[in-house]
Amino acid sequence: MKKIYTIIPAVMLLILFGAASASSQVKDEPGTLIKAAKFLEEKPFDKDAKNIRSWAIIWVTQTDKVGVTVCSLLLSGLNDKYKYNPEILAQYTIGMAAFKLSNPDRTKDEDAAQVAGMKSALIAYQAMVKEQPKAKNPFLDDLVTKRVGDSWANYVAEHNCKGKK
Repeated sequence: MKKIYTIIPAVMLLILFGAASASSQVKDEPGTLIKAAKFLEEKPFDKDAKNIRSWAIIWVTQTDKVGVTVCSLLLSGLNDKYKYNPEILAQYTIGMAAFKLSNPDRTKDEDAAQVAGMKSALIAYQAMVKEQPKAKNPFLDDLVTKRVGDSWANYVAEHNCKGKK
């Protein structure tokens, strides 16, 4: 069952971002992925964001330089009707990969990677709301408030896929 939590979101992302058409453009550059994560946090609605996001997801799923575990339980409170689900899930995934590439001594620290991915997704979410107030989402707003202090660590620990069957 744990593999399903990892595989299903990855497959959904590939479908959503047109992996087949973009696969020929995949670059094998960890530094580019790290820069892409930061760019997408700051400018999630930029005219180039969709292509950058697509490239980053494809690179993460195809490279042997980094591996991430997508835990959909962390974002399980998102409503399926939320327009920006794909962007949030992609940013979470890209953020985890960027964390591991930036911290090679912590590539096995899945808890830290999960926290980094969530943090990246929430930073992007806040930028989305700043640019488009209609992008607000009660679940994500709640996570933003939990990000400070013990309630954030508790949330990640309680909703982490580790040990879930």
